[in-house]
Amino acid sequence: MDPISQAYGSLPDRELPSRHSSEYVTFGQSERFFHLAVAKDLRIAALKQHFSRTGLRRVFVSPNLGAFECAIEGVEVATLESDFFQEMDPDRRAAKMAQLAGCVVIVNNNDLSAAEARDGYVEFFHACQATAFVTWDWDNHHWLELSTFLAVFSDIYAPAHHENLYLLSRHNWLIAGPVYCSSVQWPRKFLTEQLPTMLAAERSNDPLGMHIPYTRFGFRLQMISTLAQHYPTIGFSTHAFHGRAPEDRLKEWYSHKTHWIAPVLNDVPIRIFDALVTGGIPIVPDSLRFLPPVSAIPREFIAFYSPSDVVAPQVCVERANSLFDEGGDDGVVARHVLGLQKYHGEASVRQMLGYTAEKLGIPVVWK
Repeated sequence: MDPISQAYGSLPDRELPSRHSSEYVTFGQSERFFHLAVAKDLRIAALKQHFSRTGLRRVFVSPNLGAFECAIEGVEVATLESDFFQEMDPDRRAAKMAQLAGCVVIVNNNDLSAAEARDGYVEFFHACQATAFVTWDWDNHHWLELSTFLAVFSDIYAPAHHENLYLLSRHNWLIAGPVYCSSVQWPRKFLTEQLPTMLAAERSNDPLGMHIPYTRFGFRLQMISTLAQHYPTIGFSTHAFHGRAPEDRLKEWYSHKTHWIAPVLNDVPIRIFDALVTGGIPIVPDSLRFLPPVSAIPREFIAFYSPSDVVAPQVCVERANSLFDEGGDDGVVARHVLGLQKYHGEASVRQMLGYTAEKLGIPVVWK
């Protein structure tokens, strides 16, 4: 038997995908989903009528998406406070609800990962009948309990990945996107100001690849552990990284020519675009080569690795370093500009606002 047939034949429970698909299809046929869609459609109609009278008063974005310069003519873009929806004081909660009237609110799934945050958010969603809620879900490829919740309790649901769109469309007919993950670590203005520092920096030939060790994803853990035997700059980090100063985090990124990307479930990770905005070369698996938005990235800006490269990564890393060296300063600038224009959180927020404005008939003029 040839090795491909042998490997395929030895897979455990090969019928599992078929059973999953069949159960999803059957689950999605319930007429209760139609009742849910009609109820949500009535809410959308009321919102559209409201905004036709008042226009858009303000846009609020979650703390995870804050500090963006999404400038709209005549409209303030503000950042919600941390734990905004977990307000316990009745008077302050009522004042917050009034504050959201006539506004679009964009939240990220990380804002609602805790059960108590979801409880508070649902109360706001039901009480704020003149507020359009948009949820940007970064984890719809694996966290379906949260994803189905976000789809139901949002007016516009924006998943970041292609996975599970049939199931999620049953929970919300207004699926926007996918709106792919994008660089949100640093504001656009900050990155622009830091470009001279990025250009002057000494960069290591060893790829940076510090990843949070999610225990559910054993294949990924094994890949990172294998690579760490070759490069000390590839390994495991903690969530404490996000608590560091922006300048400190940025310096870690621009101190390397290349960045090894290890997706959780063949998703398109944010790290690809953090690499680009900091002028580096992302090294991504071949399984992403022809998937959007990776397929649109100029090939001189990105390198790909095969399964064999995980075991012996040196040639692949040398190839990626050559791309960086051949591009020189012009390459750093070009990748930085591309990342800011197409793959920064500001562009994603504009995309979601564009979908919302179209559906609700809100005129939006960007500055």
